[in-house]
Amino acid sequence: MTNCCVLDRFASDLPPVSETVCLGEGATPVIELPALARRLGVRSVSAKVETGNPTGSYKDRVAAMSLSLARSRGYRGWIATSSGNAGMAMAAYGARAGLPGFICLAGSVPPEKSLPLMAFGSGAVTVVRVQGAGRPEVDGHMFDQVRDAAQRHKLFLGVTLHAFNAEGMRGIDTIAYELAEQVPAATHVYVSVGGGGLLVAVARGLDRRGLQPRMIACQSSGCAPVVRYLDGAVAAVEVERSTTSISALQLPRPPDGDLAAGAVERSHGWGTAIDDAAILAAQRWLASAEGVFVEPAAAATVAALLADAEHGRLGPDARPVVILTGGGWKDLGRFSDDASRMQMIDVDTVSRRVEDWVGRTTSD
Repeated sequence: MTNCCVLDRFASDLPPVSETVCLGEGATPVIELPALARRLGVRSVSAKVETGNPTGSYKDRVAAMSLSLARSRGYRGWIATSSGNAGMAMAAYGARAGLPGFICLAGSVPPEKSLPLMAFGSGAVTVVRVQGAGRPEVDGHMFDQVRDAAQRHKLFLGVTLHAFNAEGMRGIDTIAYELAEQVPAATHVYVSVGGGGLLVAVARGLDRRGLQPRMIACQSSGCAPVVRYLDGAVAAVEVERSTTSISALQLPRPPDGDLAAGAVERSHGWGTAIDDAAILAAQRWLASAEGVFVEPAAAATVAALLADAEHGRLGPDARPVVILTGGGWKDLGRFSDDASRMQMIDVDTVSRRVEDWVGRTTSD
């Protein structure tokens, strides 16, 4: 549909398609995080800012690849599951492709991720919430039904996991192709892990470009099957249940978990688990110190980096990169209490309040 998108640029390294579906995804910036580098005591810290994609997350790359495949192969529509970002991406690219879709949302999806789906209308996408999603037995049954429906009705299976949509997930490889050009000297790449597919694709893409930085799997300690497996705490990449509140990191049995663990091991990397409080603190710190506002799942990479530095895992010559997967506006409920404490003042007092504020900031 266009010849100016990231899929066209890296076409020789991706599954072949007869036409590409594009909304301007890719070519996201890498920015330096000097305040974080100083705090850690390392040479530099870089961030791959995937919030710059059209719907605000890296999932646009998967959606672009998936809908391009669907259009090229004559599918009548598509079906997907989502914890939020994937649903928005698939809905937008499905509309662009002119293909209707059906989305099964996890019940814990924040409203900032579910409400925008209503803009597309039932003609473009039908959205349902699945009660109990996030529990292994429910997720497994849901995935089975979605896969069966895709086969029976000639729908493209747009689940953003290698276990279900290996070719579509190749769209994420383009993050690594861009990183190879932007930060070829990266020593570590920090990736948040829910289902595991993002880490798998980034590691694969870097390897295809001849780069092998250490891959660091970042998970909440409330749901850390990959990290616990890498640490030898469990025999398989799964935990009994999730207790984390961090959207997108709530998969006790990550479908791409084995692949993710293997990619980490091959890179001589490791897994780091941090609690929810540390992740949310890192989210706020990154915004206030660096001006970068990301969703909690993305901030898990910063929290893990801070934890690793504290435990001596990074030397002074380290050049880590954090993958910032999605924008902070995708999960705003955590700031409701702050907003409720915002003061209302009379217009006549504005000047005095400014004077007070200047006095405080000057003294600081």
